[in-house]
Amino acid sequence: MQVRVGAVPDDPETPDHLGPTWRLVGRRFYLEVPGVLRLMVEGGRDIVAEPLEAASDADIAPFILSTGFAAILHQRQLLALHAATVAWQGRAIALCGATGMGKSTLAATLCRAGAGFVGDDIAAIRTDAPDGVPMVWPDGRQHRLWADAIEHLALAERQGEPIRSHMRKFHVAPETAAHPVEVALPLAAVVLLSSRDRNVPPGPPQIERMPLVDAAPMLRAEIYRPYLARRMGNDPLLFMQTAALLNRVPVFRLDRTRGLEYLDEGAALVIDAVTGAA
Repeated sequence: MQVRVGAVPDDPETPDHLGPTWRLVGRRFYLEVPGVLRLMVEGGRDIVAEPLEAASDADIAPFILSTGFAAILHQRQLLALHAATVAWQGRAIALCGATGMGKSTLAATLCRAGAGFVGDDIAAIRTDAPDGVPMVWPDGRQHRLWADAIEHLALAERQGEPIRSHMRKFHVAPETAAHPVEVALPLAAVVLLSSRDRNVPPGPPQIERMPLVDAAPMLRAEIYRPYLARRMGNDPLLFMQTAALLNRVPVFRLDRTRGLEYLDEGAALVIDAVTGAA
């Protein structure tokens, strides 16, 4: 993949699909965030980012690494899940959930317990390996944690620059930064994070293995930027990729109260469940 900063050319062709801030011309993707950047992604390999007005590198980077990276993966026809990913005993665990569900915080807790860091927000998965085992690629990123999670996990010494200039969310070097995961790993499990109602008193988390009939629609809901995949015509392929994953990989649901309580207990449940399913 190549990312460069430069002028995004105007495309004379009529868009095939058009959204509030994006458009698709064939499989070429354009994004415009007012006052921040214009972005073009094509060929499953090239991203051109054009900063607007006084936008800094820190302002444009989150859009490149989220929507831009997702467009690359969908152009390559890979399965992209909204997940933080860690490595345990040579295999990957994908922690899926909506924004704000605590994927990155749980991943950091697992790394503190000895897991390796694989990726923060998007899991790029291939399901066409000869032996049928889904493989996850590391993305070379760091944790992205809110200030209260950094304090709770005692990671202040690893704290880096803010994600965006106005946010109290920061890049944080993983515990295993000196020994990064650099190769694709077989996917051991998917863990779907669910949150109890805010009115429920805090209590220990619970984990359960999900039957396929329940796991399938919930996993489909975790595809990253699904509107791009659909508009690129990837829906039939995504159905087959999801089915292939579910045929080989157990899916668990981790039910927790919101907040930072019981993080260690949640991490222990994940490790025990994945180890027991091996």
